[in-house]
Amino acid sequence: MNLARRILSKIDSDPIILSHHPLCGKFEDHVFKIRGRYVCIGCATVYPSAILAVLLLSIMHSTSFEIAFPIALSAFALNLMRFLSKSHRLSILFNASLGISLGASLLSAIHAPENLQLAVVFVGLAVAFSFSFLKGHRVFATCKRCPSYREFPACYNPKQLQVNELHQI
Repeated sequence: MNLARRILSKIDSDPIILSHHPLCGKFEDHVFKIRGRYVCIGCATVYPSAILAVLLLSIMHSTSFEIAFPIALSAFALNLMRFLSKSHRLSILFNASLGISLGASLLSAIHAPENLQLAVVFVGLAVAFSFSFLKGHRVFATCKRCPSYREFPACYNPKQLQVNELHQI
């Protein structure tokens, strides 16, 4: 079986393939459902926002380092407010700001002055790694408090997940 068929077969058989969150009631507000597949709300917001940011900044001829880098920093600072917010309803706004930061960071790295380019790339990678670590730590901490933790990562049960009807497509 060729690689493409194996990948498609995996996608067809695995309900979690498009979501990196455990499929249990503790994370039901992190996913929505498309044709029986669970999709991470964050990823479905961040990556399209990043693409849109790159397109809009390109259309507005604002891809220079002097413009893109402050936008990246500002959008990331807005995104960090998520750690102070108790409202999960704002997560889509925070995810969109993270996407804008990602898109502007990519443009910053591409258009940075030659003597700064490597530093901008390393800072961007360090920030992305730190943010992913913090988010992952929060998810894992939730899992560690769960009675089914001993079976982690095979602990998910899609039948337990009651995805909100508003999140289903």
